[in-house]
Amino acid sequence: MKSSAQLRKVQLTGGSTYVVSLPKNWARSVGLKAGDHVKITPQSGTSLLISPREDIERKEELSKVVIDDSAAETAEDVVRELISCYLVGYDIISLKLAKKATEYRSYIKDVMRRKLVGLELIEESTDYMTARCMLGHTEFPVKEALNRMHSMALAMHNDAITALKEGNIPLANEVEQRDDDVDRLYFFVVRQLKMAMENRVTMEEIGLTNARDCLGFRMIVKSIERIADHASRIAETIPKIELSNIDEIIDPISEISEISNDICRIAMKALHQLNVKKANQSITKIVEVNEMEKKILEQILQTKLNTKTIIGLRLILESIRRIGEYGTDIAEIVINLAKKWA
Repeated sequence: MKSSAQLRKVQLTGGSTYVVSLPKNWARSVGLKAGDHVKITPQSGTSLLISPREDIERKEELSKVVIDDSAAETAEDVVRELISCYLVGYDIISLKLAKKATEYRSYIKDVMRRKLVGLELIEESTDYMTARCMLGHTEFPVKEALNRMHSMALAMHNDAITALKEGNIPLANEVEQRDDDVDRLYFFVVRQLKMAMENRVTMEEIGLTNARDCLGFRMIVKSIERIADHASRIAETIPKIELSNIDEIIDPISEISEISNDICRIAMKALHQLNVKKANQSITKIVEVNEMEKKILEQILQTKLNTKTIIGLRLILESIRRIGEYGTDIAEIVINLAKKWA
């Protein structure tokens, strides 16, 4: 129920207790009656949140949804709806597989395993599947998942550059595969943030205070996911270039990649401390990355490398720069988060 704000007079009873009446229409709409309890939660600033007890208990019940594949044309259509229900925050997701049940089931199970943290199959028949999310924000807090994502993404970047330096194709292939692990955490964090936006109790439990914080963390987690994507892109490019003729390019590429990683590391430290000074330090370092990228590109164009290798190295340089830029995006969000409303 949504209505316009109302002014209510605060009264003093018993000489020490302040009392304010609740709107009758609201109380009726949520089933409140004399003698019932409500939960009063202080908010940021000077406001209070009043929650009927029944509403609090209702939120503890498992939420359920059923996906029917009758309107789907491909298995990918079903999976997109599955991921959407997972992100929205449903605890139990059931799927009716009336069409190509055998084909769809195998693909859906693979997506659950690779992409969706905590979603486990609890029931299965020839044309029906039910999965439940077994992991929540209390077992795996958002900030912890965010830190794990960031460490994995930077490790992917470091290993991709190592694979380039050593000509290690198996390591490059492994880096590509690890992108799925980052995606799993990305979907999980987005799920928790969406749930927090709709439930003030959940928001407080994951350590955030308002919707503005949730939006900031949503943008940060996307930036980290993109860092991992670019690390995977570097690794994917390595087998396509002539690694035996790039010795003179390796050192400057290693140097610029380390600066990009530094930008990301400083930005994350700034996030943990809500430190504007550190955030600004991270942002200013991107100028150095841009200048180095131009110099290295000029050096590459002066070599006698074949066109395919030149294009591949150019793509690698672009991804390294983009990793640094996503680090500065995080730093800019930190500055916004640090400036709380008075």
